[in-house]
Amino acid sequence: MTPTKAPDKVFPITTFISDLPTNLIQQYLPSSENGRNGRLVIVGDVHGMRKSLEALLDKVGFDKSKGDHLILVGDLVNKGPDSPGVVDLAMSLGASAVRGNHDNAVLNAVVEINAVRNSQVPPRGLTDSPAVPETPEGDTAGDPEILDKGVSATSEMKMRASPRTQSTAMALSTHQIDWLAALPLILRINLPHNLTSPFGDTLVVVHAGLVPGIPIEEQDPHAVMHIRSLVRETSNENGLTPTETFGEEGWIMEWDRWQASLASNTTVIFGHDAKRRLQRGRYAIGLDSACLYGNQLSAVVIEARDGRIDHEIVQVECADTPVAPTVSAKEGETDSCKINKT
Repeated sequence: MTPTKAPDKVFPITTFISDLPTNLIQQYLPSSENGRNGRLVIVGDVHGMRKSLEALLDKVGFDKSKGDHLILVGDLVNKGPDSPGVVDLAMSLGASAVRGNHDNAVLNAVVEINAVRNSQVPPRGLTDSPAVPETPEGDTAGDPEILDKGVSATSEMKMRASPRTQSTAMALSTHQIDWLAALPLILRINLPHNLTSPFGDTLVVVHAGLVPGIPIEEQDPHAVMHIRSLVRETSNENGLTPTETFGEEGWIMEWDRWQASLASNTTVIFGHDAKRRLQRGRYAIGLDSACLYGNQLSAVVIEARDGRIDHEIVQVECADTPVAPTVSAKEGETDSCKINKT
């Protein structure tokens, strides 16, 4: 998306758009039989920071048995200390999630690593593919010896994935990888019409964002995982080109302008943009508040009460060891932003 490098490869998409099941949405309808309705707890970029995720869920009093449902905006893995732990926690809680650019990079790295190990051309998918390791003694995505004998020694020039992403890929089990690979790019939540809603008729969760004026079914997968800003096309005053670079304003400004002109509104909840931290538009909420770099992990908690849908932003300070921002030309990593802790 940026003019300085070729677009990152999009790992094969199993599901482009997934609708939150009706039975989950029904949990948020007011009920006289239950003192508290179930809630949607939508969490920003975790990046392997499991302790921080646990602290946030503890702060909001997350309780699956009472109907609470966890949704993650992508980038569950990579960079942080415990990517397998984050995926395990998400799976154990029956969470929904969308694929982020780092999740996508890790999936691609798994294929590359196993292709190197098997000395074959990378296949197009993981499930039922030679790329999935067949290790009866352990359900792992790769052998640590690959770094010493295979990847780093013989295929340094072939590997697009950074060493850090390779390491994350090999730390995940086949089951965890298949779970990540099955995540949709877009999660759509059709809100109950009998409740007054600040979100409009539809709530959409994506990792990075959407381009205004384009139907949700026609959004570009790469843009959905990478967009930060929009550039207006000189040849078409109504045309907008997504870019990963930081413009004067984020894409949500144009999104709000577009939604304001529509009879039926869609609110987008997303992550990815750590530099801008928590963002609150009229029809968009950005939840990447840079927990990875020692700042907060953020969530929007949504519940139905008194005939309307209410929401609040909840944050916790980073509970894991933070990492230093880096500059990388790989995998869409543009973390050179200077982030001041508050």
